[in-house]
Amino acid sequence: MLIMGNPMLQTFWLIFGLSLALSSCAPAISPALQQAASHQVDFADLSAQPDKYEGRLVILGGLVMSVQPWKDGSLLEVDQRQLNERLFPIGAASGGSFLAASDEWLNSQWYVPKSRVVVAGVVQGKKDGVLLLKAKEVTFLAPPVWEKRFYPVPRDWYPPELEYWYTPPYWDPYRDGGRR
Repeated sequence: MLIMGNPMLQTFWLIFGLSLALSSCAPAISPALQQAASHQVDFADLSAQPDKYEGRLVILGGLVMSVQPWKDGSLLEVDQRQLNERLFPIGAASGGSFLAASDEWLNSQWYVPKSRVVVAGVVQGKKDGVLLLKAKEVTFLAPPVWEKRFYPVPRDWYPPELEYWYTPPYWDPYRDGGRR
């Protein structure tokens, strides 16, 4: 009752709650799985010798290349990237790709190419020469970045011969000089 009658106290709790909600930037993978995969392995070594690390829980991330049905779930192909301290993929490609076999169905409408994901999974070996993980947790982070500044209409909406009509001219003072 005391809070309901005092507008200053209401404002304080509203600001406190919002700041708490906005400041809680959680990592991409649950803390329990992070502790289980406490020691990270170099991706080059892991992809070269997966049998050495078979049965070990690892956390990898990157950009989605494809997702397809596989057994009872989905098979996600990911272009591997380095992870920052909060386990978000950053930087350029770091030397290869990996497959993540998930028991859950991953919607291909969400997991489109160039989407950012993080996978916590157990090393299973190789499939068709590519590192295979049995996914325990797959976290969708962000959809692909659309090049809206230079391509106002997505490229797959028009055939290549009409690109001239749907992209800015070579010189456009409002678009940093036009095409790149």
